Amino acid sequence: MTDNARSFVTVLASALSNCSLYSAEHEAVEELAGKALSILKELIAETGSLEIMVVESDLVVNKTPLRDMGIHGAGLVRRLKRKGLSRVDFLKDITFPELKQFITEAADADRQIRPLPHVKTGVIDVRLSGITVDVDIDTDGLFRIASLQSERAKKVYQGMSSHGRLHVAGIEEIVATFIDAFRRKANILKLISPVASFRDHTHVHGVNVAVFSMFQAETLGARDELLYDIGVAALLHDVGKLFIPKEIRDKEGILEDREWEEIQRHTIYGARYLARAEGLARIAPLVALEHHLRYDGQGYPRLVAKERKQHLFTQIVAVADFYDAMRSRKKYRDGSGTAEILAMMDQGAGTEFNPFLVNHFSKIIAQAMHSSF
Repeated sequence: MTDNARSFVTVLASALSNCSLYSAEHEAVEELAGKALSILKELIAETGSLEIMVVESDLVVNKTPLRDMGIHGAGLVRRLKRKGLSRVDFLKDITFPELKQFITEAADADRQIRPLPHVKTGVIDVRLSGITVDVDIDTDGLFRIASLQSERAKKVYQGMSSHGRLHVAGIEEIVATFIDAFRRKANILKLISPVASFRDHTHVHGVNVAVFSMFQAETLGARDELLYDIGVAALLHDVGKLFIPKEIRDKEGILEDREWEEIQRHTIYGARYLARAEGLARIAPLVALEHHLRYDGQGYPRLVAKERKQHLFTQIVAVADFYDAMRSRKKYRDGSGTAEILAMMDQGAGTEFNPFLVNHFSKIIAQAMHSSF
């Protein structure tokens, strides 16, 4: 079964790539889809169905991990994650039109994968350090999702601070999990984690900013790869703080001028670090650089030309960054209430923040609060 499973993954990934490059009607796509169906029929004849799961960065077919799948395996994993999927089941009696439709919709960043009689898509259990937890849509399940993703982010951040390595697969898993929760109509406020301690602030804040940023983007119409890229960039926007000396980053009390100047450099440190990372959303370094630049260009870093406007993605992240920073409890102040924060954001509309995004964010937060009761 393993050889046939490897062949199927290779041919399916090639069909998806060709469909993205050309069109669903291209002869190469037709040929590859037909070949994939032939292999799939053989596999289903042996086992009754074919189950493909994504666990971290690995493919698991009918409970058997497929190692060393190279570019084809990595490409399939990436496409499924960007669709918010971690499981696909191909069932007995699948037809060529069904497989062709799946390939067409999985290859198109702007299309949803519609339900099919013999192709089932969804998510598997969230797995972290050997712990398996069912992902439910009730309140307890949502808090559990938030907690698990916060723990996963902590491990990713610890890896960066200890040996400088960015675990891209871990970042993708966090973002894909939240995208799936949005699609299942989860309440945004149930996916936000509290900051338990100041030492936890960077990774928990990163997760919360990613949730708030993706929530804004989704309600503005962003889908699939666009939503995924915004989530990744938001999750990593403050990563430069890991490269600030600990005695400055965790200092009690008021920072001296030179210390504050060093803190401001976290935007440059983060952008440089992310620019070197392979396989990362290309917008991530830019968001890390710009998220304190302000809508009117008056923030920092000053190396950016004053007439330059923040990228729209950065403007979305900046709104989420401010809101979560103000609502969080830090060592030097209590968190502010929602009405107070939204009022401060409204005062900064047009200078600190994009006024349209401030207005939109206020509306969707009010709706989320109303529906949470």
